[in-house]
Amino acid sequence: MLGQQETLPLWQEKTQLSSLSQLLSLMRPSSLGQYLGSDSLPPCQKQQPKANAELDYKACYLCHSLLTLAGVVVSCQDITPDQWGELQLLCMQLDRHISTHIRESPRAMHRTRLKDLAAQTYIRWQELLAHCQPQAQYFSPWKDT
Repeated sequence: MLGQQETLPLWQEKTQLSSLSQLLSLMRPSSLGQYLGSDSLPPCQKQQPKANAELDYKACYLCHSLLTLAGVVVSCQDITPDQWGELQLLCMQLDRHISTHIRESPRAMHRTRLKDLAAQTYIRWQELLAHCQPQAQYFSPWKDT
């Protein structure tokens, strides 16, 4: 989709979360806007602000769709304690690459909706982290090793 030549093995459950963490950085609205903008340059300078606004809307819409799909991928899996670290990395990636890079504006409600979706997804993933947190191994003098 974004010019990547390699195929990601998303059908294998164990690699889905790690593959998704690689893709979250590409889902940043500014990155998507640059990719979408490289295909169509406005013919004259007068239409530039309108073209930029439309490009921003398309990039946010695409990011919203991809983030929704990422949420579906994560929620459809049974998160095991082994995958806890990968889900924690996903949360950090979501916060670093998407939530912090969205500038809200009263003229651009699509950005506000995207920021809300990113916050809701982050909260949902944090709840999954809380439920699947690996149990610490405590030393027990009565246990035979």
